[in-house]
Amino acid sequence: MASISYSVLIVGGAGGLGHHISNAFLTEFKTSFHDVRVLTRDPSSAVAKELLAKGASLHKLDEEDLPGSLDRAFVGVDVVVNSLPPMAPAALQKGVVEAAARNNVKVYFLSVRRVSVFGDYRFDDFPGYEHPEWLRRKNVAVEARELLKGKKVIALFSSVFLELVFTVMGINVAKNVYTCYGPPTQRLTATSKADIGRSVARVAVLALDPITADKVPDALRVAGSTASYADICDIVSRVKGVPKGEVKSEDLAQLKERIRQDPGKNFLDYLHVSIGEGKADFTSDNANALVNPGETFWKWRTLEDHVRAA
Repeated sequence: MASISYSVLIVGGAGGLGHHISNAFLTEFKTSFHDVRVLTRDPSSAVAKELLAKGASLHKLDEEDLPGSLDRAFVGVDVVVNSLPPMAPAALQKGVVEAAARNNVKVYFLSVRRVSVFGDYRFDDFPGYEHPEWLRRKNVAVEARELLKGKKVIALFSSVFLELVFTVMGINVAKNVYTCYGPPTQRLTATSKADIGRSVARVAVLALDPITADKVPDALRVAGSTASYADICDIVSRVKGVPKGEVKSEDLAQLKERIRQDPGKNFLDYLHVSIGEGKADFTSDNANALVNPGETFWKWRTLEDHVRAA
């Protein structure tokens, strides 16, 4: 008996995270998805052409004819993955959800890029000094679940992009200096973009299969690799063969007060607070056993893997 194969649309599927999601569906999970569609503003981009060569069908997003361009891409699709960037206009975000409702999609992933960058907005609570993006995400999630009642709406959280840790999170491997807020032993979870893509594809398979659909929660976390700033310092020393670097611990309370005085200015400050308060550590609360049990589908990329490859 032939296995069932589905169709998927990745909105923003040629973007920074989106193309990793598209690639997972086109490669490791292609036997489950015969039809992989990518909705993009620029089908002529190098990334879009690369996805086309791998078997994707490209659909142009036309904001002058938003409902029409969305419906043409959404028709007959089983799964929609929203990978629009955080700065995407509210009208576009709403239009995507409305198109999913009109076209009777079975599974809808809330904006994967947004929840990945900012962490799990269900627990990152900043009373009185919320970042506008946190509030927006909460509102978008509520509206999407209301419009898509009766459908499977999934929020997948991955904490910090692994690639982000080594660029803007106070880790300077070249200078061998590691700057955190709060205790340097506080751990943070980081997941690579490729592993986020794999996780989305795997969860889509589980959510579509009648045997496993009920096991997929409406919101779930994945955890690629978890370590503290002190651990990362040790990893760099061991892997690079250099003396152990300097770990600096800045005052977390002062950072929170600075945010309160000027809320919404820098989302990275909010992320540092989440890390310092332990809210970015997904070790004890994740769905890895459901999504990738015993790493049977892929090996999670670790922070040490990233250091070795740098």
